[in-house]
Amino acid sequence: MEQTIRGTFAALNASNEAILYAKSPEELYAKVCEAAFSSGDFLATAVFLLDAETSLLRFAVGFGDDVVRLRGINISIIANTPEGEGVCGQAFRDQKACVSNDYLNDPRSLAWRAGARDSEVTAAAAMPLICNGRSVGVFLVTRREVGSLDNELVSLLARMAANVSFALDNFEHERMRKSSERAMRRLNQMFGAISATNEAILRAKTEHDLYQRVCDAAVHSGKSVAAVVLLAEPDNHWLEPVAGTGDAIDLITQTRFSIDPDNIYGKGVCGQAFRTQRPCINNDIPKSDGPWRQVGHEAGVMACIAVPVTKFGKSIGVLLFFVGRSLATDEEIVALMARIAENVSVALENFERANEKARADRQKDRLSRMFAALSATNEAIMRAKSREEMFKLVCQAAGKGARFNSTSIFLVAPGSDYLEMAATAGPTSENARNLKVSIDEAVPEGRGLCGTAFRSRQASINNNFLKDIADSAFRDIIEREGARSGAAFPLFVDGEPVGVMLFIASEHDTFTAEFAELLQRLADNVSFALGSFERADEKARTEEQKERLTRMFGALSATNEAIMRAKSRTELFHLVCEAAVVGGNFTSTAIALERPGDDYLENVASAGPDGERAFNVRLSINASHPEGRSLTGIAFRTRKPCISNDYLGDFGDSSPFYQVLRDAGTRSGAAFPLLKNGKPIAAIIFLSCEIGAFSPELIGLLRRLAENVSFALENFDRADEKARADERIEYLASHDGLTRLPNRETFNELLRHAIEVAGRHQRQFALLFIDLDRFKVINDSLGHDAGDLLLVKIADRLRGTLRSSDVIARLGGDEFVVILEETDRGDVETIAESLLSALSQPLQLSGHECQTTASIGVAMYPADGLDAKTLTKNADMAMYLAKEDGKNGFRFYSREIKAQSIERLTLENALRRALERDQFSLFYQPKIDIASGQITGVEALLRWTHPDLGQVAPAQFIPLAEEIGLIVPIGRWVLKEACAQNMAWQRRGLRPVTMAVNLSPRQFGDENLLHDIDGALISSGMSPALLQLEVTESMVMRNVHRAIRVLDAIQSRGIRLAIDDFGTGYSSMSLMKQFPIDTIKIDRSFVRDLARDSEDQAIAQAIISMGKALGMTVIAEGVETAEQERFLRDHGCDEMQGFRLSKPLPPRELAELLRSAPALISPPLQPEEDAADDQAASDLGRKRAVI
Repeated sequence: MEQTIRGTFAALNASNEAILYAKSPEELYAKVCEAAFSSGDFLATAVFLLDAETSLLRFAVGFGDDVVRLRGINISIIANTPEGEGVCGQAFRDQKACVSNDYLNDPRSLAWRAGARDSEVTAAAAMPLICNGRSVGVFLVTRREVGSLDNELVSLLARMAANVSFALDNFEHERMRKSSERAMRRLNQMFGAISATNEAILRAKTEHDLYQRVCDAAVHSGKSVAAVVLLAEPDNHWLEPVAGTGDAIDLITQTRFSIDPDNIYGKGVCGQAFRTQRPCINNDIPKSDGPWRQVGHEAGVMACIAVPVTKFGKSIGVLLFFVGRSLATDEEIVALMARIAENVSVALENFERANEKARADRQKDRLSRMFAALSATNEAIMRAKSREEMFKLVCQAAGKGARFNSTSIFLVAPGSDYLEMAATAGPTSENARNLKVSIDEAVPEGRGLCGTAFRSRQASINNNFLKDIADSAFRDIIEREGARSGAAFPLFVDGEPVGVMLFIASEHDTFTAEFAELLQRLADNVSFALGSFERADEKARTEEQKERLTRMFGALSATNEAIMRAKSRTELFHLVCEAAVVGGNFTSTAIALERPGDDYLENVASAGPDGERAFNVRLSINASHPEGRSLTGIAFRTRKPCISNDYLGDFGDSSPFYQVLRDAGTRSGAAFPLLKNGKPIAAIIFLSCEIGAFSPELIGLLRRLAENVSFALENFDRADEKARADERIEYLASHDGLTRLPNRETFNELLRHAIEVAGRHQRQFALLFIDLDRFKVINDSLGHDAGDLLLVKIADRLRGTLRSSDVIARLGGDEFVVILEETDRGDVETIAESLLSALSQPLQLSGHECQTTASIGVAMYPADGLDAKTLTKNADMAMYLAKEDGKNGFRFYSREIKAQSIERLTLENALRRALERDQFSLFYQPKIDIASGQITGVEALLRWTHPDLGQVAPAQFIPLAEEIGLIVPIGRWVLKEACAQNMAWQRRGLRPVTMAVNLSPRQFGDENLLHDIDGALISSGMSPALLQLEVTESMVMRNVHRAIRVLDAIQSRGIRLAIDDFGTGYSSMSLMKQFPIDTIKIDRSFVRDLARDSEDQAIAQAIISMGKALGMTVIAEGVETAEQERFLRDHGCDEMQGFRLSKPLPPRELAELLRSAPALISPPLQPEEDAADDQAASDLGRKRAVI
C-alpha cells in the first residue's frame, strides 16, 4: 500500500507537470492518465467527458489493461437509471469523489458487472472534472484488489482531479480571451462595413446604385465572402438578384430563390427572412438540405445570413451575406447585419418619398396647366360654331395645357364597329391619326382604352402601357410614340355613348385620381356641347318637319277624300299619288301592283316632278333580281315599311336605280307595302330630294296613308266579293255543294212546277227515285272521301245519260231523283235500263276498282199522285221494292207495292217486340269432316216464330233488324243462348263441340262486343276454345285498323275466327293476311253449280289452295249433292255443311244426332265454323270473286 501511495504521489507530481506544459485539454487528459497509470498499481486510468446532446459520459482517453472495456461502455449522468447509478454518474452529479471497494458486489455496478468480472475489476473510484463550477467529465481508476482504494489514496486522486479542474479553468479563460479579441476584430470590421454602408447610402443616386454600393461595402469593408441583394418580382413568387459582389457571385446569382413556403426554393433562409421579416442564418451550407448544398460546395461558401429589406413595413426583398461559420454564429454580427438592412430600408423609403414629392410637384404643375386647359376648353366650346371646330379647339387646348403626347376625339361611325377620328392635337398627333379603334370586344382593336370606355360608359385608364404591351394591338404606336400611360373618357348625347376622348402621356402614372377627375369634367363639358349642337339641329329639323307634317296632314286628308270619291282602283291610285306629292313635297309618288305568277310589279300610277321617270322604273319583289333588293322589294317581302334617309349612301352604285336616282336628285326614299288580309299585293313608293326627309312622325303619317289605301283596296275587294258571294249564296241555296245538282228544296219547287205545267197541258211525266246499292259498304271501307267521289261520278253519269231538259237532283246521302217530262211508260223503262247500265260500270276509287248498282222506283203523274208529296212517297216505296227484289233493278209504283209497304211496316213493328216476347229460337246445323265423316261442330241459326205471321224467314227479318238497329240486342241474345245450349248438351253427357255464331255488321261495330262475348262465356261456363265467331269480308274491310284490333282481342281470349261467304266481298289479300283468321267458308253461290260450272270450280279450287297455303281450315257451305261432296273431297276441302248432311235442327234433335254420330276423336286444332242464313237465302244473281 505504501508503494501505491508513493506511486500516486509521483503521479500527482507528474500531473502537475503536465498541467504546466499541456497546450490543450486533450493533451492534459492524456498526460494525467498516463502519469497516474505509470505511477500506481491500477488496472486502468481514464477520462470520460460529457456529451451534452445525449447526457452520456463518453470515453476520451485512458491507459491500462481495462481500457478496451472502458472504451465500449455507456455511462449516464442521469440519476435513477442503471447506467447513471455507478461511481462515475454519482461523482459527476455530486462533484466529489465516489469510491467502490467491492465493485463486483456493489449494486451500483450492476450495469457493467459482467465486463468488470471478465477484466478482474474489484475496486473503482471516480473523481469529477469541473470547469467554471460545472462538471464536464470524470477521472476514473480501477484496481484488482477488493478494498484497495483507501481514503489516503482516494484523497491523492481527488487532488489530482482538482488540479486538472484548475487547469481546465485556465484553458477556458484563455479561450474566452482569444474569442473576445476575435469578436472585437469582427465587430470593428462590421462597424466599418456599417460606416461604409451608410456612406454608400448617402452617395447613392438610385435604388440600384444603393444596392450595389451596399454589396461592395459588405464584401470589401465587412469581410463577407459575398453579398447579394434579392428583390421580389411583382407578379410571382421569385426573388430576383439585382446587385451583388464577392467570390463566385455569378454562380450564386444563378441560383433560384423564392418567397413561397411550399416551393423548394422558398424553404431556405431567404424565403424565411422575407416572410418573417427577421434575420435567418444557415451556419453550415454544405450540410444543409435543399438545392443550396451543391451551390455551397461549388462556390466554397460555408454559411450565410439573410436579412429582410422592407419599405414602409412591407418586405420587398432580402440582403444575403455569405460569411464564415464563426461570423454566422455571432449574434452581435447578425444584429449588425440586420442594422445594415434597416439602414437600406430607411434609404429606400427616403428615395420613395423624394420620388413621390417630385411626382406631386409635377402633378401640381400639370393640374395647374390642366385647369387653364379646362378654362380654354370651355371657352372653345362657347366659341365654336360647329362640332368640327369645337373638336379641334378642345384637342389643342387640352394637349397644350397638360402637355400630352396627343389628345384625340373619336366618334361612332354609322354601320361600323370602328370609331372615326374627329380631331387630334399634340406632338405625336400624326401617329394618333393612324389609330384604328373599335367598340367591338371581339376584335383586338376593341380591347384597348377606347373600346373599354365606350362599352363600360366610364373612364378607362392605364398608367403603365409597358406592363401589358406584349399582347396589345397598339404596341407599334405605343413604342413609336413613346407612350407610357393613357386615359379614355366616353362622350354622351342623351345618355347614349357617341364617341371617346383619348389622352396619351409619355410618363407612367400620369393619370392620378385628381387628374382623371379634371379630365372627366372636360369630357363632360364636351358631351354637354355635343348635346347642345344636337338640340339645335333637332330644333331646326323639328321646324322643318312641322312644316312637312302640316302639308302631309293635308295630303292625308286629301287621300281620304280621294278614297271616298274614287269609283275604281285606277282612279284611287292616281288621286292618292297626286295628293301625297303635294302634301309631302316629294319628287315622285308611285304605286306598283303585284302580277300573279310574275316576279315584277306593274306600275299603275305615279305623280310628281319626276313621276314619269318613276313610272318607267322596273321593280321586282324577288330578291334574286337586282331590282328586288331595293326599297320596294324589301318592303313587299317583309310586309313592313322600308326607309332609306340616304339612299345613295345606303345602297351605293351597285343598286340598279343608283344612276336614275342620282340624275333625278333623289336622296332619300320610302316604300310601304299595301296589304290585303295581311298579304302584300302592292307597294306605294315616296322619293325625296332631301337627305333624312323621312322622320318618325312622317313615317307614321305615310304608314296611315298606306293603311288607308290598303283599306280602300279591301273595300273594293269586299264589294267584288260580295257580288260573287251573292251569286254563290243563291247557287248554294238551290244546289248540292258536292255534286252541283239541285238540292231537295229546289227539286220540290221544280217538281211543283212540273205538276203545274203538266196539269195545265194535260200531260204526264215520270218521277224516278234512285238509291245506290251498297253505298254504305264502300263509304265505310274506303272512307268518306271515296264515298264523296263516288257520288260526284254518279251525278256525272246521270247527267251524261239523261237529256239536258230532264231534271236531276240529289235529295241527300245516296238518294237521287229525276223528272222525265212528256214521257210514257215505255220510254221510262228504256231510260231506267240505260241508267242501271251506266251506273253499274266499274270505276276507280282510292286505288280500288269498285262496282256499284242502283235501285230505281218510278211514279207516274197523274196516275200515281197529283201532288209532290204523294209522287215522291210512292216513288220511294217503289224503290224499296226494287231493292227487295234483289237490287240493281227498277219497279213502277202500284197498289200491290203499297200493300207490300204496309206489310213491311207491320213486320217492323212485330220485330221490335219479338225479343221481349220470347219469339226467337235457335236451330243448329252440323258441320262434318269430309275425310272422316265425323261431326266437328255446329252453327247457330236464328229463327222467328210470330203468333200471327207464323214462321218468318231469316232473309226477311234479319236485314230489317240490321237496318233498324235491333240486330245488336238480338245478336247478344243469340251469343248467350248458343253458349248456354252447348253447355246444356255437355251436362247431358254429350261430347263438347265447336259452336259457331254469326256476327252482324252492326254487332261487330258495337263498342260493347267484347263485353257481350265475355258475358256469354262467363254466364254459361263454356270454354272459349269451343266458340267460333263468323264475320264477313265486308265487315272487316270497313275499318281495317279497328277490325284488326277487335279480332286480335277476340283471338287473345282463345276464341276462333272464321270468314263467312268468302269470295263475295271486296277484300284485299294483303290486308286479309293481317287478320287472325282460323277458317274460311266458301260461299254457297260457288258450291251450287260445282258439278257443271267451270268458273265455280276454278274459284272453289283457288279458295281451297289459298286456305291451305295460309294454314287455315276451309269449309264449304250449302253442300246438297254427292257430286259437290266428291269435288270438295277430291280437292282437299276440310269440312262441309248443308242439306247433304242435315238441315238446321232444333236443340233436342241435334242432341239425338250428336248422340248417334261417331264419337269425336278429339276437338280439331283449327276452329271450324260455318254459317248458313237459311235454305231460303240465295245469292243476288251475280257471281263475283276477288282473290
